[in-house]
Amino acid sequence: MPENKDNEERKNEFIDAAEKLFKENGIVETTISSIVKEMDVAKGLFYYYFKSKDDVIEAISNKYNEAFNAMMQESMNKEDYTERLKQFVNNSVKSFHVLHEKLNGEDGADLSNLSVRSTLEAKNKAITDLTKLFDEGVQLGELTLDNTKYYANILISGIVELIDQGEASNDEIAFIIWDLIERAGKD
Repeated sequence: MPENKDNEERKNEFIDAAEKLFKENGIVETTISSIVKEMDVAKGLFYYYFKSKDDVIEAISNKYNEAFNAMMQESMNKEDYTERLKQFVNNSVKSFHVLHEKLNGEDGADLSNLSVRSTLEAKNKAITDLTKLFDEGVQLGELTLDNTKYYANILISGIVELIDQGEASNDEIAFIIWDLIERAGKD
């Protein structure tokens, strides 16, 4: 088994090196050659772990989204529906903020390929989870929403947009989202 761990560690070293170079130079400007040079290994070793640079981008995106999903599930064990919904809103804002920070390159380095992929996956997961929470709220009589998926999509997209704009604090965004839920979800 140690060999698998070594392989996984080596693969993670490639991912970390590529991530560092992407943030410094942008994705387009970072080549496979620059990644192996950063690691001081032969180019063939890169191809042992990855088929292409796009595979590395996907691996980084997966790493970010695993961390995002873990943050989204944090403290979601409250029994009271309203408290769980509030926690979900807070977790969403915090998680998207952290993801946004990870997806910013230095000095305007272009990470758009990674950013679009990671953000879209995170949004889809958050929309699915919020839709389920809204459906539960409707069943419990806590909310009166006709199309829970539309509400979830609008609210999660709003969170992402407000974080991208960078003008509102996490607390302000969470307050706005919660206010919208309360206004839309009650008779």
